[in-house]
Amino acid sequence: MTPTSRPEIPASELAQRIGDAIRPAVQKAWTSDRVQMLRRVIQGAHMPNASGQKLLTAHHEVVVANRAERSATTTLVVEATAEDVRGWSISVDLAQQQVSAEALLGCRLGRVIPVDEGAQVYEFLFEPPLAKGDNRRTQHRLTFTGDAECTTTGYSLSRPAQLLTLTVNFEGEQPKKVWQTTKGAQEDAETKVVQELSVAPMVEVVLSNPGPGLHALEWEW
Repeated sequence: MTPTSRPEIPASELAQRIGDAIRPAVQKAWTSDRVQMLRRVIQGAHMPNASGQKLLTAHHEVVVANRAERSATTTLVVEATAEDVRGWSISVDLAQQQVSAEALLGCRLGRVIPVDEGAQVYEFLFEPPLAKGDNRRTQHRLTFTGDAECTTTGYSLSRPAQLLTLTVNFEGEQPKKVWQTTKGAQEDAETKVVQELSVAPMVEVVLSNPGPGLHALEWEW
């Protein structure tokens, strides 16, 4: 089984989590040259005080139809721990598909920066910027066109959060089985199966106080 998802990972974390930055969807080798290119793009996309925010809750919801991922909507609640926090950025594996991004709540879309033919970095900007102590709820959506088979979705945390919800909606065909996995933040961490879940048109897990690492849902067609 070959994962073909786009786990959502804030690009500002990638200096520490370069191995999880983009999980190749078509078995493309991530050479040291591509990793260095990604680092340069992320440094160029860095916004003042981007690290001055604490993630409180995240809800990452995807729609899968005809085995392909059609959209991913992410709702965040963050707290500013510094003054003048401008926004954040995420990296997206294109997986031989076209991707469009839109800001839905509490933010606006900034720059879209190509890494190479296989990845892009998207900026999202707070409107207005956050002052220290401010809380903000944001929502953004990525929409995908293409037929790449999807078998997993997830969200990466660099620090513990209060709550993380992962939801996948299967339109049409449902998978044979679904399970929850986790992978620690360490570079050599192994992916561990947490539990097998009941197959249904909507599968969801709600994690209280999840630790750092990649939390995911995986499935088999």
